[in-house]
Formats: sequence, C-alpha cells, structure tokens
Amino acid sequence: MTYKTYECNSFKVHTIKTDRFKTSHMEIMFRKKIVKEDLIKYSFLVDLLTESSKKYPKRKDLVVKFEELYKTSVYGTTVKTGDTLTINFVTDFINPNFILDNDYLKEVLCMPFELIQEPNVVNDEFDLKQFNIIKERIRREITSISDNPFKQCVRNAFLVMDEESPTSYPLYGTIEELEKLNPSILYDTYKKLFKDSICDIFIIGNLDMDEVVNYIKKYFKYRYINNKKLDLYVNNKERKKAIIKSDVSNNIQANMVMLYNVSNLDEYEKNVVFHVFNYIFGNGGLTSKLYKEIREEHSLCYTISSLYLKYDNLLLIYLGLDNNHIEKAIALVKKCLKEMVLGNFSDEQIEDAKMNLCISLDLSNDNNVSILNNYVFNYLDNLPLIDERKELYNKVTKEDIIKVAKKISLNTTYVLKGKGE
Repeated sequence: MTYKTYECNSFKVHTIKTDRFKTSHMEIMFRKKIVKEDLIKYSFLVDLLTESSKKYPKRKDLVVKFEELYKTSVYGTTVKTGDTLTINFVTDFINPNFILDNDYLKEVLCMPFELIQEPNVVNDEFDLKQFNIIKERIRREITSISDNPFKQCVRNAFLVMDEESPTSYPLYGTIEELEKLNPSILYDTYKKLFKDSICDIFIIGNLDMDEVVNYIKKYFKYRYINNKKLDLYVNNKERKKAIIKSDVSNNIQANMVMLYNVSNLDEYEKNVVFHVFNYIFGNGGLTSKLYKEIREEHSLCYTISSLYLKYDNLLLIYLGLDNNHIEKAIALVKKCLKEMVLGNFSDEQIEDAKMNLCISLDLSNDNNVSILNNYVFNYLDNLPLIDERKELYNKVTKEDIIKVAKKISLNTTYVLKGKGE
C-alpha cells in the first residue's frame, strides 16, 4: 500500500495505491466551518448535484450512464465532524484492469466533476422538478426522527445540553427551515460552496495514480485557494451542576441519554487510551461494566451502550428502560464510572479490550473505505495509522485508563419517558 499526496495549487489529491480490492473508491471533500442555518442547505445541495446535471437532466439519464460504466455509482453525503462540515461526493467503480474499454477510467473520473461543475441550472435556479423531489425526501428524513426513539432522545439531549453548540445542530434542519428554501437560494449556496471551502480529494485502488491525477486536473476546474484553519473540535462547556430534564413521549418504554464532558485529553489519551476505557466501561457489549451491572445483574434496562464522541469531547450513554427504573439506573451508571476511577477492573478486562479493538482494526483493514477514512483522519487530525494504533493499544496500562476516567464529568441527563403499557 503506497500513500502519496499531489499538490494541485487550489486542492490536493491524496492517493492510496493497493491491489487488494477489485474496486476503487474516490471522495471529493469540501470542508468548511459549521454555520447552523447553512446545514440544511448543503444537505439539500449535495443531493441535488448528484440527482442530475446539464448533460443528464433526469435521474434515469444518470442511471443509464452508470450502467454503461459497469455499475459505477456517484452519490453525495454531508458529515458533521465536531465544528467542521464536510460536503462529500463519492464515486465507486471497478478497477480498470478488469475492463476492456480503454476510455473507461477517463469517463469514470469525468462523471463526478461533471455533476459538480455542470449542474442542472437555468437562470440561476436549479430545476424545480428535481428540487421538489429532493425536498420531499428531506421532509421524510426530518419527520422520521420522531419515529425513532433513540434518535429523538439523542437529539433532545444535545439541545438540552446546549442548543447553541454545533453538536446540537441537526444536519437536515427543521421543517420550517426546509419550507424557506427555493431553487434560487440553493444556487446561491452552490456558489458559496466553492468560495468558502477547503478541497481535498482522496482515492484508493489499483490504479496508475499519475494518470488519475492528470485526469482530475483536466476535469476539475477548481480555482479557489482557501487557507482558512478549521477546528475539528467542539469544546462543549462543562457544568458545576449537571442538568436533569425529562419529557413524555408516545413510546411504551423510556429512553435515556447521559452526556459526560471529556476534558483535557492529550493525543495518546484521545486516540488510544479512551477507546480502551470505553470498551471496558460501556462499549464492549455483553462484557462491559455497564451491561453487566445494569442489564445483567439488576435487569433494569433493555439496552445500554456508551459512545465516545471524540470531536465533541463527549461520552454519550444510552439506555432503553422502564419509567420506574430511571433513578436506580442513573445511580448505577455513576457507580460504574466511580469504579473505573478507583481502578475496579481486572487486567483480564484490559487485555480483552485491547484484543477486540485490535481485531476491529484488522477488520477495517479489509475494507477500502475504512482504509481511506483512516488516511483522511491521519491527514486532518494526526490520527495514528492502523498498525501504529495497534501497537499503541498494546501499551495501554491500568494507570492510563484510571487517568482518563478522572477526566470525565456529567453534563446532562435527559429522559424521554414512556407512556407505559
């Protein structure tokens, strides 16, 4: 596997050459600081740009072209990473050495740039029919949150914690924000995308990377040089006294989220030690301290897990339980965390956590998207590459874990109570 970066004046191309996979994967990334009112616009825009173009004005035209290119796919995503929004255009295609057509690679690489640079726009407005199709799709996405107790509870917990924090901003906004959009506003957003963003392109596959970069430089007419510094991390404010809030839902059971601030971690603790801590504490499934104490021993919940939100400096604990078990469950979560601070966990648990985290890294090494993502965050945030992280995991000591456990403090407890049987 060979990693190389090509400087192309206004953007960079990062290549990962490997013969391990039969397909190639390319991501065109536009990164910018999160602005709350713009999130829904960019989520809308990325769908619009991958739905049609001047040359392919209808979705069915694109589908036919993708079939001609041996089931190539191009799609878009928007991703929040702490205080940074990434507008991402993704292309998956078969490696050219399996295709007899000499123009195949050229046509495949041309497609995403054509969609991005030649949108289906007339008189500075996106096509109304395509606009309405995407609008209904986003409307369903927004309303579906209320049908998912987990998503609803997490969303509400973030809002209770701090509605002005980027952590709480929803990617798809609200129905009210959606109704304010029109094809002209989306075209204005499209123009801002290029002016306000930092652009990087990552590609992995068994390809002649010099040839790939030459095609990209030929087809991508990106001329904006942006030297802004982007901060990936959100420093969510800590509280001397934690917030406790509850609402009542139409669900049968209650859902609860506890949000803990994670403060002052160094690079080693942030990238390595905290993952070992969290595996033992709540992320290790049936072996975790939270599961064994609250689910197995006391039978207080149906589901329980913890999630490390690295770029938000938070630890999220989620429980699904009955209304009458809420107070006892909260007390036991606090008890489990205190035990981690006191070092009440075994060397066997530490070794089990290390082993399973290394197995997870090995599995990610068998997926080209996971490998690419590892290089993305190595580039953006100095995240150690897979082999180095495995070595670092094996160096974690009990003292390291206790040290990070002491850097956690409760911020918010939010309960979405059930209506009962």
